[in-house]
Amino acid sequence: MAVASRERIEVITGPTASGKTALALSRASEDEYIEIVNADAFQIYRGFDIGTAKTPPSVREQIPHHLIDIAEPHEAYNAGQYAHDAREAIEDILSRGNKPLVVGGSGLYIDALFNGISSYTIDDDAKQSATEQYRQELQTDGFSVLHERLKDIDPDLYSQIARERNPLRLERAWVHYYATGTPLGEARKDKDIFRHEPQFTVLLPEREELRARIAGRVDAMLEAGWLGEVVTLLKQGVTRDMPAMRAIGYHEVADLADGKLSLDQAREMITTQTRQYAKRQITWMKRYQAN
Repeated sequence: MAVASRERIEVITGPTASGKTALALSRASEDEYIEIVNADAFQIYRGFDIGTAKTPPSVREQIPHHLIDIAEPHEAYNAGQYAHDAREAIEDILSRGNKPLVVGGSGLYIDALFNGISSYTIDDDAKQSATEQYRQELQTDGFSVLHERLKDIDPDLYSQIARERNPLRLERAWVHYYATGTPLGEARKDKDIFRHEPQFTVLLPEREELRARIAGRVDAMLEAGWLGEVVTLLKQGVTRDMPAMRAIGYHEVADLADGKLSLDQAREMITTQTRQYAKRQITWMKRYQAN
């Protein structure tokens, strides 16, 4: 199969429980040249399988998957790293004459992949986590220390902020860095657009259908042994403050394991959080329908 110098890369996206994986696997089963590139922020973590709806290893042995199980639970991973890794995977797939199919619901990662780190807006989850990290360090180390430390990671922005010592600008710089792994000053200079363009299939079920799907999926995950998975992770030394534990539901299942929540309480909390996340995803992904 000849590979053109510029490809339209197919992307299947949509909110959680919208059927992305099923559609991708169906497509791949009909086309032996398809290789799936994960675009889910938490399927990269080893051991976090049931709660992230990870495709089973037996299926991945038949259909090539990329960017799954590439990080340990304690390792930070961000949109900048994803863009680099996903681009490498896509170029490798194309070089072998095959077809990359990007699949996942992490809009921040998808935007980073195609548009570069300066061209997307940090999503709510990433911004909240990065803001919490910055404010904890601000409380511990103080403004002056963080201000001077910025010189090492973002000298361009430091030279501007140094003149005014503006706390809001300092926070914005650190939040961007923690969320993306890339200095804000560099991001503003270089959009880093990918040479390939996305071709989107956006799955947006009706509201009530999606609500039912989410509830059913949470029940299926719990029945499939999600509690046992989390107990194993905790015994292996995974702690609640590790990056992988930000995945929806894992704190609640850990509380279930510790006896702090009943099964019904954990189920209700996870279902509610998942619905809220899906709502944010839908808002983000409606932009893709025009592509």
